[in-house]
Amino acid sequence: MNCPDNQKVNYAVFMLVGEAEYWWDSTRRLLEGGGIIITWEVFRAKFFEKYFPNDVRRAKEIEYMQLKQGNMTVGEYASKFEELGKYSTFFYHPDERMKCIKFEDGLRPELRKAVGILEISDFPTLIHKCRFLEGFDHNKDNRPKSGRNLKRIHINPDSPSSFSSQIIEYL
Repeated sequence: MNCPDNQKVNYAVFMLVGEAEYWWDSTRRLLEGGGIIITWEVFRAKFFEKYFPNDVRRAKEIEYMQLKQGNMTVGEYASKFEELGKYSTFFYHPDERMKCIKFEDGLRPELRKAVGILEISDFPTLIHKCRFLEGFDHNKDNRPKSGRNLKRIHINPDSPSSFSSQIIEYL
């Protein structure tokens, strides 16, 4: 959220219902009684302490660090990557390039080789290119067998540098 910390706290508190609302009322009184200023970081720390214990966070972080695309589509993998990334300390303050490297590392080998040479350091761009390449690979068997300007493309996975030129030639 791009808003001041005090507004983040106000919004988060507004969203609390039931037991969570009662928990925050008592926690806030204790904090203020102890002279602690309630910042976004203080609120988050208390909230996670109560509702998201360290052992659960660690398990999610391990799942994130070991995440691989496997049989997922790029879209499914990206969603899982971002969902689990919320729990990772790596993801809280990532360098955009490092986030891309982590994502690339979990891609299936053929996609990793093809996209790795592009050295993309913008995460949305990386996702877009991966989806394109996944669609290109998926659709290559569904193209018409005859027709004007159609060429058969042979992709050598050991020579990913030729992959880009082959895609451009195809298009």
